[in-house]
Amino acid sequence: MRKILLLLSLVILTSCSKQEPSKTEIVGRDYLTNLINKPATDRVQVINFWATWCIPCVEELPAFVEIDDKDNIEVILISLDDVENVDELVNPFLVKNNITPTVKLLDDPYAAEWIPMVDQHWDGAIPATLIQKGSKKMFYNTSFTASELKSEINKFL
Repeated sequence: MRKILLLLSLVILTSCSKQEPSKTEIVGRDYLTNLINKPATDRVQVINFWATWCIPCVEELPAFVEIDDKDNIEVILISLDDVENVDELVNPFLVKNNITPTVKLLDDPYAAEWIPMVDQHWDGAIPATLIQKGSKKMFYNTSFTASELKSEINKFL
């Protein structure tokens, strides 16, 4: 009986600690502007631009899930999917793939105006990632493996 109670307690504890998948929040350019112009000083912010239709983006998502909320790291996934696909495509994708970091869908059709705000050399291709803490910022227009992402984040810790 004691073993059963111990096993039951362990199952309950592990199921309670599991994070729920994120649900997408639709945001406009003001959100992105504030995020980039007023970066956190107490934690590293990892801002990844992605879409469900982008194969390299989807392949690298587990690396972002792995580092989210560890060692003062905040991951924000900015989806560039079409806003009308949030309920039918994006949110089910997040559940299916257990994507737990914060997910925002940028609803701004004027990419030519907000892309240079992220990085003046960015051509808009995804995946792309901005890592920032305070006044230090580094932009990457490439996909990451988990070890590559951790290595770049360590430059901010």
